[in-house]
Amino acid sequence: MKYLEINNTNVVYENIKDTPRCAIYLYFETDKPFPYEGVHILEGNLLLQGTKTKTAEQIASELENLGIEVSIDSRLDFLKISIVCLMEDIDFALDTVNDILLNSTFNSFEKEVYKFKGDTISSLDSPVTKASDAFYREIFKNHKYSLTNTKLLETVDNMKKEDVINYHNNLLSGRKIISIAADMQNENEFINKVVSKLNSMKNSSQINQINDEIITYEPNIVKIAKNDAKQAQIFQGFITEGIYSKDYPKLCVLNNVLGASGLSSRLFVELRDKKGLAYTVRSSYKTMKHGSLIMLYIGTEPTNIKKSLEGFRYEIERLIKEPPRKDELQGAIENYIGKFKYFYTQTNSQIAGANGWNWIMNLGFDFHTVILDEIKKVTRDDIIECTEKYLLKDPVTVVLAPDEYLNF
Repeated sequence: MKYLEINNTNVVYENIKDTPRCAIYLYFETDKPFPYEGVHILEGNLLLQGTKTKTAEQIASELENLGIEVSIDSRLDFLKISIVCLMEDIDFALDTVNDILLNSTFNSFEKEVYKFKGDTISSLDSPVTKASDAFYREIFKNHKYSLTNTKLLETVDNMKKEDVINYHNNLLSGRKIISIAADMQNENEFINKVVSKLNSMKNSSQINQINDEIITYEPNIVKIAKNDAKQAQIFQGFITEGIYSKDYPKLCVLNNVLGASGLSSRLFVELRDKKGLAYTVRSSYKTMKHGSLIMLYIGTEPTNIKKSLEGFRYEIERLIKEPPRKDELQGAIENYIGKFKYFYTQTNSQIAGANGWNWIMNLGFDFHTVILDEIKKVTRDDIIECTEKYLLKDPVTVVLAPDEYLNF
């Protein structure tokens, strides 16, 4: 892996031999506040909806005919654009993406707002989505990560096309990087071509790094009545430290022991296999740039709500009373390392995505190597320490079920 600054453009790349498809990931970050909450969603959706010279249909048809994959992922922390194609089509792919970045018209704004509202309202018919939405809105209250679908619906009618354009321009003038993984016959020639064609990726200014990490939250129980729900949806969570913390590798392993390692995790074994409480049960460790949490989820019969909540608490406390055995701990560590290698190191797309993410998150390009080394060092005492530090507090709990079952 190499990092260069060429023509005021940040580039990280890996030359992966004998791989036919090239992956180029573009990451953007701005320190400017959103003119309206949720404007990032509309900006991401509109970028493939036509430029000054091509319609959305033309762009889609040309990319599809050449087998070029261009996708856009607009998040609260950054914008990511990915390009995956054969090396022979790279010139056309780069020209198309640069045209999208510099010449998008955003003329489909009103249509996109209408579509966004319809899709969002429809998605909230799902009990899981509705409960998850309420959970994130509650645990991240008063922070940008609370911008869930229901909250976006409250602001989308206030937005104007100019708000989207301003946000897009802020991204273009903000902090950016090109991340490449490809079989490059001539590295210098290829990198210079990419930089030349993606002149939209020049960094025009330095941005201020915002430090507003969430460290506190208000414990609460939110009950949502949905009388046509066939099962109860339960989300419970605790704010924790995240990727910049010495506790990060410990929390990764704790999460795997508790409920993220599938059939062998404690929540699955105890609540699903032994007690028969769950259709689905798991834990997850969600890490963003400014906030992280451990989240527990179960889908169960509405009559099992109280038993499920008691089961969550029992399994958390058992991490202290009965910390993982040596083989259990080693299994959780190996599970994490195996999933990491499978999801981040197998393809050019994964490699380019990981390198760009490390940079935009200010982690250093050796972050994943360092973390895997730290993961291997996690002990039973680390699991006890992090459980006591983060998971014995009162949580945020959201329960969705028919009204008659919410008296608990």
